[in-house]
Amino acid sequence: MTSPSRGACARALVAFVVLLTLVPTSAAAVDADGEQEAQLDVRITQLTPGVLAPDDDVTISGTVTNNGDEEWTDAQAYLVAPQNPFATRQQITDAVDSGSSYTGERRVELDSIDDLGTLAAGETREFSVRVPSDVLNLSGVEGVYPVGVQILGTAENGTRSSTAIGRATTFLPLVEDADATPTSIVVPFVMPDRRGANGDYIDPEDLVERIAPRGQLRNLLTLATSVPDQGLTVIVDPALLAALDDLAEGRNLPDDVELDADQRADAAAMRDDLVALARRATCWVLGYARPDVLAIERAEAQDVTDAVERATAATVNRFGLSGRRVTWPTANGVTEDLLAAVRGDGERPVLVGQAAVPDWEPRLGSIVNRPTDAGPVPLLVNAGLDIGVPGELTVATLRQRLLSEAALGSLERVADPDSRAAAVAVLDPAWDPGPTTVRGGLADVFDAEFTAPRSLDVLMTSERAQYTGETPESSSATPVGPDQVAAVDDGLGSTAALAGLLTDPTPVLVSRSRRAAELVGINWRRHSEDGVQTAEAFARSAADTLAAITVEGPPAVTLSSSEGSFPITVTNETEETVRVGLQISSTNPSLSIPDVEAVEVTAGERRTLTVDADVGDLSSSTFTATMVSESGDAFGSPAVFNVRSSRVGVAVWVAMGIAVVFVALALSRRFVTRRRTGAEPGGSADD
Repeated sequence: MTSPSRGACARALVAFVVLLTLVPTSAAAVDADGEQEAQLDVRITQLTPGVLAPDDDVTISGTVTNNGDEEWTDAQAYLVAPQNPFATRQQITDAVDSGSSYTGERRVELDSIDDLGTLAAGETREFSVRVPSDVLNLSGVEGVYPVGVQILGTAENGTRSSTAIGRATTFLPLVEDADATPTSIVVPFVMPDRRGANGDYIDPEDLVERIAPRGQLRNLLTLATSVPDQGLTVIVDPALLAALDDLAEGRNLPDDVELDADQRADAAAMRDDLVALARRATCWVLGYARPDVLAIERAEAQDVTDAVERATAATVNRFGLSGRRVTWPTANGVTEDLLAAVRGDGERPVLVGQAAVPDWEPRLGSIVNRPTDAGPVPLLVNAGLDIGVPGELTVATLRQRLLSEAALGSLERVADPDSRAAAVAVLDPAWDPGPTTVRGGLADVFDAEFTAPRSLDVLMTSERAQYTGETPESSSATPVGPDQVAAVDDGLGSTAALAGLLTDPTPVLVSRSRRAAELVGINWRRHSEDGVQTAEAFARSAADTLAAITVEGPPAVTLSSSEGSFPITVTNETEETVRVGLQISSTNPSLSIPDVEAVEVTAGERRTLTVDADVGDLSSSTFTATMVSESGDAFGSPAVFNVRSSRVGVAVWVAMGIAVVFVALALSRRFVTRRRTGAEPGGSADD
């Protein structure tokens, strides 16, 4: 076969022949379209070659699993492909969206069929189908050929339909003399667990399983390691690093969970290997615990946003990482207002799905600027070529997706010199690629002449196109509830008050900011009732800590004069050293009592402070002693007590003096009178 021209005529021909792939083109071809739901799970684990040449034979291999209850006999695997390729990404998207038989026709020659025999319920079988180039009979036109496998079988009732009972599809590019397309693989590492009201992890066994050899997270890390650094970006959730460190040290585990030495070693190894990869490759950093930014934006909770920032920065610094911050709302959680709210300094990208930018085109590039009222915000558009395509994602199909996206980008750049098309794959953080080796991973994606490894930082610093199309005005997502966010906000208010008392507030601020960030994380969306209760427990814990610092005045105070002093006791029943001052007020506004400067009160200490007072001419007044931080912020319950003065006023002394004079005069006069009128001489003794 000869390679066709790449001119306009060839492009028009491709657009026409693509339509022909929707119907059978030969008597031997069997219609591959079917409305019946697949009964078998099909995985493509290998496709050779990865990049097609006109005379190549094609081999497709994988596994078939019968996850149903019915046994299938005489199962057979067929390779399916159209004669002509797709020349643009939009053609593939339209075909997938319409449900058309875009994979073409089955190759039914006997040597191109793999007989699988009987598939019992729960059984898995391997298949391998090899089709020579003359049987494959592809046109050789440049583009991307959908290539797949379909399984036919006989049901238990003896019927055998031409409708496939299992199918999987991938893509096979054919490009000659093409320009290279920027190609990037993005691997996110996100914390899958939560912490409960007592601070313990809810399902640490699951996390331990994920990081064990051949576990999901360990497999994902091994796959990421197979990618050349120039084409790799890792997105790291700092909460995952903190959790791995906790597991390695045996912290924050439920009482009934105890890790053995091997499990703790797995956690330490996963932590260290992930940190090493993030330092070596381009690293982007998620907010701690992947916060539900939609919930925070709706609540206008700035203190919560600040707590997430504090927890993120502290954890990243702790592990010696640096990287651009990225915001990752859920697929249905993006709104115009949200984009403006999370914009930051304008260089913090937001990762969005294509549903959030329905007018996006590949020619704009994978990173575009979206104008908002607050200024432009960069969007990283996650729009996989294989969305909606049947079959389970595997390393092999991921490789073919990237190669095909790069091939389409290369063809588009030829037709449109202004195109910024790139091939960017953002992996699902919950995806398990299975055990791989560095050599058997994704490195060969960059062996193709039409792929150029680029990290997201390189794409960010390149000139970006403007996306001026539609974005959602409202969200269909159900975010973390407002009651949960409000409780977290209350707890942060108490935390701020406590931090103002501490000699070293940083550890408490960071620890409580971590808890606050976790409680507004995406992971709580499906646990709303528990989330509210846990958030309320967080708020109570901060308030209870403040309540453990108390002030106590004397029952009553009597001063010997208008001036005097009296004791007030501050008790610190927390586990932290605090600095506490006192503000003294009186029910009489004419009195002014000086404040007591803040003093240090260690954990568990009762500290007695002396208050000097001058009550003037008042005999009694009610005093209130309020605890304050060094900055003057009041907290806690005040002490209220009465102060009396024993001093007698001048007027009273004058009155008493006059009274004494009168008494003295009266007594003196009576004494003189009695002497003048004493008894007659000779009186009777009986008188």
